[in-house]
Amino acid sequence: MQAEAPAITCLVVDDDPLDRLVIENELAKYPFLRLKGSFSHPLEARPLITRASVQLLFLDVDMPLVSGLELLKSLPEPIPCIFVTSHPEFALEGFEMHALDYLLKPLRADRFRQAVLRAKEFLEIQTKAHLYELHFENDFLGFKEGGTYNRVRMSEVLYLEALKDYTKVITRGKKYVTLANLRNFSEKLPPEKFLRIHRSFVVAVDKIRQVEQHELLLGDTWLPIGKTFRQEVVRFLAS
Repeated sequence: MQAEAPAITCLVVDDDPLDRLVIENELAKYPFLRLKGSFSHPLEARPLITRASVQLLFLDVDMPLVSGLELLKSLPEPIPCIFVTSHPEFALEGFEMHALDYLLKPLRADRFRQAVLRAKEFLEIQTKAHLYELHFENDFLGFKEGGTYNRVRMSEVLYLEALKDYTKVITRGKKYVTLANLRNFSEKLPPEKFLRIHRSFVVAVDKIRQVEQHELLLGDTWLPIGKTFRQEVVRFLAS
């Protein structure tokens, strides 16, 4: 029997007690998350924030004296972080600091679930990063995971999803992971067949079924269209 993976240790930092309580209640729904501390001020939390003791941070952005962004910048080693805030204008800076996700208040249970599952997947990938390799072979992508090698036709790919320094490749039947960031990966793909629609997503153009103002349908999955990519998406699809 395979041993159960240890719980992911988390820390919450938010100056609003009600918002902290909401996050704590959501965390309690997931057995794979273990809350190690909840603080109203970054300076109270900082002594506990080391890679050895905390694996995932939930940070407010706008706090007195020291913001969540400033706290993250001050850490000697980067730690995966999910921002929970009322300020969407800070999202770009948050993602530039490699935040895993950026949740807006009031917190939605479905978005929280999406964020924590993304964090879980990222941490699992991180522990096995040395196993993943990517190769380009004409119209094929080659994925090596440990001793297993898979060749996938580019025509089978639905979309790519960024997960910090890794990229997930989604096909209809399977998901692959490679130790390559999305930008470097996408630059090697044929530009007439793949389109960047978001900081976190590149899609296969011929798999797009429907396009709305802020999202598009790919297979059975809706993906967001980022604000900074919207004009390029419209221009590409109109050409």
